[in-house]
Amino acid sequence: MHKHSILALLFAGSLNTQAQDIKEWLALPPIPVEKPALSHMENVNGHIFTDAMLAEFSGLNIQNLTPENGRFEGRLKWDIARMEQDTVVTAANGESLTLNHYAAYISNPEWISGRLTFRIFGNAEIYVDGEKKTTTSGDNVAVRTIPVEWLPGKHLIVVKSLTKGGKVVYAHFEADKEFANEPIVFSISPKRGKTILDILNGQRIARLDVSPSGKYVLLGRVTTTKGKSTSNTYIYRIADKEIIYTFYGNSTNNMQWIPGRDALSFLQNEGGNMSLYEYDLETREQNCLISEDKTIRNYTWSPDCSYLIYTVHESFADTLWELRKLAGIQDRQDYFRNRSYLCKYDLSTGLHSRLTWGNLSTSLMDISRDGKKLLFSTSRPDYNEFPFNKQNVYLMDVATQEVDTLWQNRIWSVKCNFSPDGKQLLVQGGPSSFGPSGENIAKGQIVNQYDTQLFIYDLNNRNVQAITRNFNPSIEEAIWHKNGNIIAKVSDADFVRLYRYDGKEFTRIECPGDMVKLTSLAENADLMMYTASMSNYPDRAYTLNLNDNQSAMWDDPCHQQYENIEFGEMKDWDYQYKKGTLIDGRYYLPADFDSHKKYPLIVYYYGGTTPVSRSFGGRWPFNLYTANGYVVYVLQPSGTIGYGQEFSARHQNNWCKITADEIISSVQAFIKAHPFIDSKHVGCMGASYGGFTTEYLTTQTDLFACAISHAGISSISSYWGEGYWGYGYSTNASAHSYPWNRKDIYVNQSPLFNADKVQVPILLIHGTADVNVPTGESIQFYTALKLLGKDAELVLVKNADHIVVDYNQRILWNNTILSYFAKYLKEKPAWWEHQYKDLNL
Repeated sequence: MHKHSILALLFAGSLNTQAQDIKEWLALPPIPVEKPALSHMENVNGHIFTDAMLAEFSGLNIQNLTPENGRFEGRLKWDIARMEQDTVVTAANGESLTLNHYAAYISNPEWISGRLTFRIFGNAEIYVDGEKKTTTSGDNVAVRTIPVEWLPGKHLIVVKSLTKGGKVVYAHFEADKEFANEPIVFSISPKRGKTILDILNGQRIARLDVSPSGKYVLLGRVTTTKGKSTSNTYIYRIADKEIIYTFYGNSTNNMQWIPGRDALSFLQNEGGNMSLYEYDLETREQNCLISEDKTIRNYTWSPDCSYLIYTVHESFADTLWELRKLAGIQDRQDYFRNRSYLCKYDLSTGLHSRLTWGNLSTSLMDISRDGKKLLFSTSRPDYNEFPFNKQNVYLMDVATQEVDTLWQNRIWSVKCNFSPDGKQLLVQGGPSSFGPSGENIAKGQIVNQYDTQLFIYDLNNRNVQAITRNFNPSIEEAIWHKNGNIIAKVSDADFVRLYRYDGKEFTRIECPGDMVKLTSLAENADLMMYTASMSNYPDRAYTLNLNDNQSAMWDDPCHQQYENIEFGEMKDWDYQYKKGTLIDGRYYLPADFDSHKKYPLIVYYYGGTTPVSRSFGGRWPFNLYTANGYVVYVLQPSGTIGYGQEFSARHQNNWCKITADEIISSVQAFIKAHPFIDSKHVGCMGASYGGFTTEYLTTQTDLFACAISHAGISSISSYWGEGYWGYGYSTNASAHSYPWNRKDIYVNQSPLFNADKVQVPILLIHGTADVNVPTGESIQFYTALKLLGKDAELVLVKNADHIVVDYNQRILWNNTILSYFAKYLKEKPAWWEHQYKDLNL
């Protein structure tokens, strides 16, 4: 029997009920290839260049070879490949060698293992998800089997073949026996769901600064590929988007617009010293303003351009200590013994002068428009009076350096900026910044000082106007423009929006985007630029005309990356919990949602003092979870900012006393109102204070099939005393309440002291270097649960702080969450068991 016939019989004999053929492929046009010059000569190893080597040394970059955008780098167009009985046939002319590329997709909704088997005719290379898996050479038919262990998602198979014509490849996939019933879909469509790699990789706008005239914009772009990032800074002309200048990498420092001019200044490292340069965009000239200075490492221009303010740093830390007595609670923090002071550089004389001194760091707040006045502050801990911190705010005459103390020993810190005429201050701070005048809470409540407000302070008569007292959104940023309007970026429920204050009232600026991110306002024009994301699309850059409030999209950096990523609908769903308490909520659906099917549900919340925003990516990418077959319900229980002071004040001394029942009732109502939810497969998840909320919920209900807590608080007292900011955060979470006077909070509300009541399997995740919520919070809860015989897992993230930021750890962390939910909400434990194999210890 002929050798090819025997191989064919053997290949066919390996097929069984789990094997599925790849019946469609995409193809690029054949690419003619030629041997290199002098190919007949032997190289150093005594080898001549053969035809088979053409496949290795010729071709396209497979890392970029994806059919998702229809073309390869804009030149070669993908088309449907020619097939003969499930075998790819080349379109070459049969006379000379050509290089051919073929691609197909395999989708699996669940984790799966199995084998890809190829029958290859001639010279070829096989790639799976961009990684070369096998090669063949010669004219014979070869069979190659590639074992695979696939995460849920869509996988790309690429075959690179060198041939004169005829058959190229036949392939099929065979799942391992335990996955025989898992659905597998073959396709030539690049459409897919969002993955963790989409979040971690790609391009983003990292900086946005509009020039004083509004003619140019300084824009920083960061591009990340496989965890490696490159950054460049560009100067664009806004009108036509022409790039005027490019600064590559980190070649410059502290680049900023010179006030009143379309000219840039930046620091350049020259032999260890810093030189300050200016670059004029109109003349295209670059000049050195300060040459090789030894002290300036950062700077702020005075608005009149006569001087710079810069900061010098001094460290009083003892890094070689064996035993050390703490100078106070905050002395555990490495930076507590560091100090910074303000200095001035006069550009006309070249004179350096020290502006501040003392035992406390001084922080620059603002410089008046005429350059004559300077605002700065100091802050210190005061353990004798609630809330245990004191701030002083000073007004300095720059010419004489005489200081006027505006406020001394303020118990609630503020941030101040001058009005355009320098006669007033725009003050940002908590509702109690100026006593009851800014408070708007119910009787018996304690203010949540994280609910940031705006005040106007008159420097002449010292009168204060609380302009946001009846304004529900919480202030994130605010700027007093030369035209007299105050432009504010605010947390407005679960949105981040722009508002304008005209001296009488706040009016929302209607502009695209759910979440406003970067903002920049032209100094001398009514033009603003900002970036914003939607719940189903990443950041785009927009221009905003402040005269008519007209917005226009200016840049869409992720268009190509997300062109073929599909998203399901997001819908609002609010729940009337009790009279006066509306629980704001929304839910996300899979892209292929079918209302006649049943779906597992993930419930996400925070429960702390900030809302779960409508962010697109971030640490908790809801549309990534929907791409894995879940419906996601997000809700905002009492206590969060963005809904008015009365609502945010409910956070004080709560610790799930009311929010736990709000969440349970809301979830029960959501399930009842949506028959497509599988009520037996509902999971919950939260982080930090949301991790505490999760752990507490497991002691109160069996509504959930499982729970995940990342960096959660299990004992309120140990978090209060050990976390770097525990006692400080508690001034807004448990004001005037301490372990010795409120055991009903510190003991009764702590999950650790209710561990025997846990009714739900729970996964605890924690970074080993977490100084915010110490790792011991999860360890002690895990210890209690294991001794009680509960279903509990603990995953530690090596050297991670409160947030997991390392590229590879983010991937593993994300997969840990999804695999745990797959185990309990889909009853598919294979992924979890593969990722965390039980050891016989």
